[in-house]
Amino acid sequence: MRLSMIVTPFCGENLQLAAQVGVEEIVAVYPGPGLENLLKVKRKVEAHGMRLTHIERKLPHEQIVHGLPGRNGQVEMIKNLLRDMAEGGLEVLCYNWMPSEDWCRTTSLNPERGGSYSTAFNVNNHRRNVTDADGPPQEATSASRLWENLENFLDEVLPVAEDAGVKLAVHPDDPPLENFWGQEQILYSIDALERVTQLAPSPSNGVCLCAGSLGPAGEDITAGIRRLADRIHFVHLRNTRGPADNFQETWPDNGESDLPEVMHTLYDIGYRGTIRPDHAPSMLGESNIAPGYEMKGRLFAAGYLRGLMQACRQK
Repeated sequence: MRLSMIVTPFCGENLQLAAQVGVEEIVAVYPGPGLENLLKVKRKVEAHGMRLTHIERKLPHEQIVHGLPGRNGQVEMIKNLLRDMAEGGLEVLCYNWMPSEDWCRTTSLNPERGGSYSTAFNVNNHRRNVTDADGPPQEATSASRLWENLENFLDEVLPVAEDAGVKLAVHPDDPPLENFWGQEQILYSIDALERVTQLAPSPSNGVCLCAGSLGPAGEDITAGIRRLADRIHFVHLRNTRGPADNFQETWPDNGESDLPEVMHTLYDIGYRGTIRPDHAPSMLGESNIAPGYEMKGRLFAAGYLRGLMQACRQK
């Protein structure tokens, strides 16, 4: 198992901090179209002794998810990205099928340990969102149509991914609700993630196992790991407290999920891919402009995960 991280903002100082705490690989936010944009990021990462291996977040996909005009252009953009990733030696493209474009929260000021702040979600908070997600679509798309659009997307994109040697990893919905502010969602459970893997029997078709999304859904994460097994292409580890309609994010060592057991289960099934610390609380001196993605808390989380990895190897 390898330790990776998104650094926010993406700059030399934060890359150096990541390298200092033992991060081996960097996960980059979609850098825009074209090989040169990708290679520019790769050169910065390699200058700090790490590898660029994954792309995730802010991948233009709203038209694909909802079947809107412009959908074909977005599909071609993703195909070209997969080819560019192959050229640059990258391994995994993490995408999501969230109708709201990305993860949503209703506050970034949930009080956590020692005066730190985490994000939290309450479904009754009148559609308020504090993350950088686009938010609910203007017109709702039915669950059956979301599944149809996803299957069509995989049919078109997987042959390119296979040829490029790049794996796809779909991220579960976050928050993991069947209906989110009037819009149905489809990837809020282990059953749903398994269904995605069954839509197309390709070794490139897999999932991102996100403990922080599946925990509030009440899922047995370790049982899910064993079910999904070799279709897990990427792992996000964070912790939470509370159910899907009203939960808070926590420090990785004080939530309701047993992350040491999760890590041991990943090790036991033979997972040897990348694990990254996901959202973490904002700490003293940080602006909280990027809630969940400020650096100090995620540096702590990276060290915590690195320790769990070492404990697994010594088991």
